[in-house]
Amino acid sequence: MVNINSSVEEELKNFKEISYKLGSNKNLVQAAGGNTSIKLDDSMFIKASGTWLEDSLKKDIFVEVNLKSIQKKISNDVDDNFVEDIISNNDLRPSTETSFHALLKFKYVLHVHSTSIIANAVYVNSEKLLKQKLGKDIVFVPYIRPGVPLTNLMKSIIKSDTQIIILENHGLIVAGDSLERTYDLLIETHDKLDQVYNDSCPLYDIDDEVEVTDYIFKNTEKYRIFQTSDKKLLEIFSKSLYPDHVIFLGPGVPVFKSSDDANKFNSEMKKKEIKPPPFLIIEKYGLFESNSCIDAAREMMDCFIEILLRVQLDNEIKYFTQNQENELLNWDAEIYRQTIN
Repeated sequence: MVNINSSVEEELKNFKEISYKLGSNKNLVQAAGGNTSIKLDDSMFIKASGTWLEDSLKKDIFVEVNLKSIQKKISNDVDDNFVEDIISNNDLRPSTETSFHALLKFKYVLHVHSTSIIANAVYVNSEKLLKQKLGKDIVFVPYIRPGVPLTNLMKSIIKSDTQIIILENHGLIVAGDSLERTYDLLIETHDKLDQVYNDSCPLYDIDDEVEVTDYIFKNTEKYRIFQTSDKKLLEIFSKSLYPDHVIFLGPGVPVFKSSDDANKFNSEMKKKEIKPPPFLIIEKYGLFESNSCIDAAREMMDCFIEILLRVQLDNEIKYFTQNQENELLNWDAEIYRQTIN
């Protein structure tokens, strides 16, 4: 365990403040997504699985783990949840992405699900476009399931001095030895790509009302994009683009031609004892939210909207396959994270 002297206390305090700033910016972190870490001697403090970065200053959300032990496991390609490496006594599990934090040799690692990064990392030609916009020093990592599989892929791609890593269909990692400079680099990278393209998409005129049992119609300006008549946008609604999209919204938001179709679908779900989706869409009318929707799903829907606003529809989009969706939905670590949320 790290000997907590005054200088280490100050480092941890500053680290938690930056973590809070990241977690409070919903264009960077949503719900339990994203994670941060600080390395101190042979230990690493990392956000716990299922916790929210915005709680960094008011809750105990960080786990101290044995850094050397985890790095040894990574070197030996051991797929592990690192529970045996926990030093803390707060009954929390380390983040599902602990391994890549340990892999990167820098003192600070900040990982976010930036809406501008994701919107630019979902194209078939994302790597080329991102290097044109951000420079060739960035490392682009093709999509693979988060956790140890991602870390093992990163091992074969990154260099010792790599500081900016873009994860295809996933997010952004920034690493450094100065907390302030690492944070600034993250914000700078996000801002360079932060451009809205679809805020004036064509919309249907609605002159009547529809109802879906146990759902609330989200008929406000914020959700107008789901009333679009743009066929390219309509296609995206029922697909999935990034891991937390699948975990909290399901494999795409179901789109129906009518409220009758939506009610029949939900009735069948209940008969099969399957929980209906947190959101659904009726063409022309827009978005409907389940009465049982949780806060994490609401934040993920807000994230989805921000990404939809920033996606360039002329680019070919790379959606998750059914196998990739199933891999996430059946992943034990994610089931644990959903349980907490």
